[in-house]
Amino acid sequence: MKNKVLTTTIATGLMAAGVLTTQNPASAKADTVPTGDNTTSNEVATQKSDAKTIAQDNVNTAQTNLDKSKADTQNTSDSLQQAKANETTAQKAVDEQANKVSEAQNNVDKAQADVTTAQNELIAAQENAKNATEANIQAAKDNVATQEQNVATAQDQAKQANDAVTEQTNKVADAQKVVNDAQNNTSSAQNNVDKAQKAVNDAKSAMDPANVQSTVDAANKAEAQVNQDKQDVAKAQTNLDNAKAADATRQTNIDNAQKAVDTAKSNVDFSTKQAQEMKDQLNKYQGIKDAAQKEVDGLNDKLANVNTITISDVEAYKKAFNDWYTGSRRGENWTEEDKNFLNDFMNSNTYKGNAADKDVVVDINHLTADQIKELSLFSADLLNQVRNQLGLPKVIVTEGSLKLAKDVTDNYVSDNWDKFDHDVDGISRAAEENGLLSGGNFYEDAIFSSDFSEASTMDDLKSILYTGIVTMIGGSGDEMLHAAGLLGVDFGDDISTGKEQYFSAGTSMFPIKEDQMWITKMGHFFNVSKDYIRDSAKFSTTEVPGTSTEDLVTQLNTAKAKLASATDALNKAKDADTQAQQILAKNKAELTTAQDNLTKAQNVPVQTATAQKALTDAQNKLAADTKINEDAQAKKAAALGDEAAKQKVLDQANANLVTAQKALTDAQNKQKEAENNLSAEKAKLASLQQVANEKAQAVKDAQATLDDAKNKLAALENAPLLVKAAKDKLAAAQKALDPLENTLVSENAKLSALKQDLADAQVAVDQAQKNYNEKLATQTKAQTDLDNAKKVLQAIYDREALEAQIAAQEKAREEAEKKAAEEKAQAEKNGYHVDGNKVVDENGNQVSNWTVKNGQIIDNKGKVVSGLTINKAGAVVNKTGQQINSKNVVDNLQANKRTQAPVVQSKVAGKTYVSTVVAPEKAKANTLPQTGEKQSKTTLVGAILVGLGSLVGLFGLGRKKEY
Repeated sequence: MKNKVLTTTIATGLMAAGVLTTQNPASAKADTVPTGDNTTSNEVATQKSDAKTIAQDNVNTAQTNLDKSKADTQNTSDSLQQAKANETTAQKAVDEQANKVSEAQNNVDKAQADVTTAQNELIAAQENAKNATEANIQAAKDNVATQEQNVATAQDQAKQANDAVTEQTNKVADAQKVVNDAQNNTSSAQNNVDKAQKAVNDAKSAMDPANVQSTVDAANKAEAQVNQDKQDVAKAQTNLDNAKAADATRQTNIDNAQKAVDTAKSNVDFSTKQAQEMKDQLNKYQGIKDAAQKEVDGLNDKLANVNTITISDVEAYKKAFNDWYTGSRRGENWTEEDKNFLNDFMNSNTYKGNAADKDVVVDINHLTADQIKELSLFSADLLNQVRNQLGLPKVIVTEGSLKLAKDVTDNYVSDNWDKFDHDVDGISRAAEENGLLSGGNFYEDAIFSSDFSEASTMDDLKSILYTGIVTMIGGSGDEMLHAAGLLGVDFGDDISTGKEQYFSAGTSMFPIKEDQMWITKMGHFFNVSKDYIRDSAKFSTTEVPGTSTEDLVTQLNTAKAKLASATDALNKAKDADTQAQQILAKNKAELTTAQDNLTKAQNVPVQTATAQKALTDAQNKLAADTKINEDAQAKKAAALGDEAAKQKVLDQANANLVTAQKALTDAQNKQKEAENNLSAEKAKLASLQQVANEKAQAVKDAQATLDDAKNKLAALENAPLLVKAAKDKLAAAQKALDPLENTLVSENAKLSALKQDLADAQVAVDQAQKNYNEKLATQTKAQTDLDNAKKVLQAIYDREALEAQIAAQEKAREEAEKKAAEEKAQAEKNGYHVDGNKVVDENGNQVSNWTVKNGQIIDNKGKVVSGLTINKAGAVVNKTGQQINSKNVVDNLQANKRTQAPVVQSKVAGKTYVSTVVAPEKAKANTLPQTGEKQSKTTLVGAILVGLGSLVGLFGLGRKKEY
C-alpha cells in the first residue's frame, strides 16, 4: 500500500508539470501511470525511468535550441552592430561631404561675388573711358589744383584754431592755479579762525577758578613730554647714524654683488656667443658630414647596381688565352683545366637587371644618338673592367666611334640583313664613309640573341651586350678570336700586347628567313685601332664624356676620404661644442649664484629712510609738543595771574578771532571769484576746441575731396589701362569661378550618392534591428523552455532523492524497531524492566511501590529512586549501565548514597512482589514533562506525509502556472 501511495504522488507531480510534452510524444507515458493496487514495482520503476529520460531529452533539446538561438542572436547582433557601424561611417561620410559642399558653395559664392564686383568695375571703367576727353581731363586737373588750394586753406585755419586752443588751455591752467591758491588761502584762514576760537575758549576757561589746577597739571605734563621728546630725538639721531652706517655697508655689498653679476653676465654673454659659434660650427660640420655620407651612400648605391665582370684568376685566364693560339691548329692545346676555368668565368658573371631601364622602350633598329651613346659607354665600362684586370690599355668612346656604330647598324637595316653573319659590305661602306680602312670586317664583333618579341627595352639591349662581352671574353664557340678583338690583341700575339682602341656599341634586329617565327636581336661591338684611321677629318677622336665603374670607385674613395675628414672634423666640433656648453653651464651657474647674492644683498632692508623718518617724526613731535608746552605754560601763567591779566588775554583772543573771521570771509570771496573766472575760461576753451575740431574735420574733408579729384584725374588719364585691367580681372574671376562651380556640382553629386548610401545603411540598420529583436525573442522563449525543462528534470531528481531518503528512513526505522524489540526482549529476560507505567522483574512480577512517570522510577512517596535509570530497551539500570534483577537489586540500592529502606519480597497468590520501605518524606513535584528516547512511528510517518504533501503542493503550483 505504501508503494501505491508514493507512485500516485509522483505521477501527480509529473502530470502537474506537463512541460514540453508537445515536443516529445513519448512523454505522455508519465501521464498514464496506473495508481491501482495492481501496479507492480517493476512497472513503476520503468515509468520513472521513462519520465526521467524524457525530461533529460527535453532539457537537452531545449539547451540545443537555446544554443542555436544564442548563436543566431549573436549573429544578428553582430550584423546589427556592423550595420550601425556602417550607418555611422555613412553618416560621417555625409557630414564630411556636406562640409565639403558647404565649403565649395562658399568658394562659389565668394568667386561669384568677385565676378560681380569685377563686372561692376568693368562697367565703371568703360563709363570712365567714355568721359576721358581732353576737356574732362583738363577740368579734372583744374579741380585738383583747386582742391589742393582748399586743403592748404583748411590746414591754415586748423592751425590757427589749434593755436587758440593752446593759448586758452594755458589760461585755464593759470585760472586753475589761482583757484588752487585761493582754496589753500581759504583753508589756512579757516585754520586761523579755528585756532582763534580755541584761544578764546581757552582764555574763558582760564578765568574759571576751577580750571586752575588742571591748567597747571596740563602745563607740567606738557613740559615733561617736551623733555621726553628731546630724549627721543637724541635716540632717533643715534639710530639714524647707525642706520646710515648699516646702509653704507649694504650698498657696498650690493655694489660688490652687482660687479660680480656684471662679470658673470659678461662671461655668460661671451660663453653664450662662443657656444653658439661652436653650435654653428657643429651644425656646419654636421652638414658637411651628412653631405659626404650622402655622397658615399649614393656612390655605394650606384656601384651596387653597376654591372661588373670579374676574372677570378688573371694568370689562369692568360694561360687559357695563350693556349688557344699555340700549336699547329688553334685550340689543340686547350686543356680541360682551361675550358673549365673559362666555363666558370662565364657562369659566375651574370647581368643585373635595372628597373629604370625596363621602363625605357626602344626601337632597336633606329636607336637615337643618346641611346647609342648610353649603350657604348655601358659596354666600354664592362670591357675596361676586364682590360684593367689584365693590365691592358683602356678603350675610349669617341664621337667618331659613335658615328661608326650608327652607320653600321643603319646599313644592317637598309641591307635587310637576315643572316647569322656579319654584313661585311655594310661595315666596309660605313668604314669608307668615316675615313677608316675599308674592304673587310676589321671592326665588328657581334652577338646574336633570338626572341619571340620585337618589343625591346633598354634593359634588354644592355643584357644582350653584357652577355656578348662575357661570352666572347670567355671563349664562346671554342675560340678566342672575339676575345682578341675586344681586348685589342692581334691574332696570335701574347695577350699582354693589347693596344688602346676607339670603341662603341649598337644593336639591330631582323627575322631569320629559314624560320619566320624567330626574331633575332644582334649586339654590335666596334673597335677601331688608331692605325686604321685613313682620313682623320672624317673620324673624330674627341672623347665622349661618361662615368665608368672605375670613375665611380675613384669618386667613392675620394668621397670616403672626405667623409673620414668630415667625421674627424665633426668629432672635434662635437668636443668643442661640449666644452663650450660645459663652460656656458658653469658661467650660468656662477651668474645664478651672483644674482642670488645680489638679491640677498638687495633684500637687506634699507634703514636710513626709516630712521630718518623716525627722527623727523620725533623732531616734529618735539616742535609740536614745545608749542603745546609754550601754550600750556602761558595758560599756567595766566591761570596763576591776576584777573586783569586774564581779561586782557581774553580780550586779545576775541580781537584775534574777529581778525581771523574777516580774513576767512575775504579768502572765501576771492576763492569764489577765482572759481567763477575758471568756469568762464573753461567754457571759452570748450568753444575754441569745438572750432578746432571742426577745422580739423574740414582738413580731412578737403583732403578726401582732393584725393577723389586726383583719383578721378588718374582714372581719366589711365582709362584704357583701367578698362583692360578690369577686363583682365573679370576674366580671371570668371576663370576662377568655372572650376569652383564644377567642383560644387561634383561635390553635390558625391553628397547625393553618400546620402543614398546613408539611407541604404539606415534601412539595413532597421532590418538588422528587426532581425535582432526577432532572434532575441526566440532566444528568450528558448531560455524559458530550458528553464521549465530543467525544473521538471530537477523535480524528478528531487523525487528520487526523497524516495531514497524515505527508503533509508524506513529501513532505519525498521532496523531500530527490530533492535529495540530484541533489546526489549533481552531486557525482559535479564531483569527489571518497564512495562507501561509499571516496573516488573525478569519473571514478569510487578515491583511494588515503584511506578514509572516521565521516564523516571518513582517510589510510593513520589520521590525519584536514586541511582536507577531506564535505558532505551526499557531496562532498569544502575549508574554503570548494569541491569538490575532480583538478585542484585539490594546491592544496587545499598550502593546508592541515599539511604533506602530494605527491600521486602512477598508472595501473593503464587506471585512474588518486591517492595521497599521508604521513610516518609514530602514528595517533590516534577513539573517538567520528560521526553522519551524512542522515536514514534506516528511522528516518522507524519514527517513523510508532510514531505510528500509539500512535493504535491510544488507540482500543484507548477500546474496552475501552466494553465
